[in-house]
Amino acid sequence: MTDKKNRAFSYISSILLIGSFCAAGLLFLGLGMLFIQGHPEGYLTGSSHLSFLTLISHFFKGEPTAIISFGILVMMFTPFLRVVVAGFAFLSERDFKYALIAFGVMLILLFTIVPSFI
Repeated sequence: MTDKKNRAFSYISSILLIGSFCAAGLLFLGLGMLFIQGHPEGYLTGSSHLSFLTLISHFFKGEPTAIISFGILVMMFTPFLRVVVAGFAFLSERDFKYALIAFGVMLILLFTIVPSFI
């Protein structure tokens, strides 16, 4: 059982590390591009409702504000993914009490994150 725990902790720490570095990289990239270009174009200006698909399309166009927004999304979803992996790790250890708690936290996170996309 300790081998499974060590593997789960390794996955969780990798998720947090990779998610943090990716979010920081996207934020620095977007801020650098914004500093070089001078002013934001299109993505955040003149739109009252921003959707996820709009964000993705502007991200692939290379707009700095979209890159910054995507970095913030990566930062928001990193702890969510950590909770999901922890829940499945608890299930694999047959620790149903903590798995239920982890999935409860996952639902709470979903109910707070998803309405921002609607």
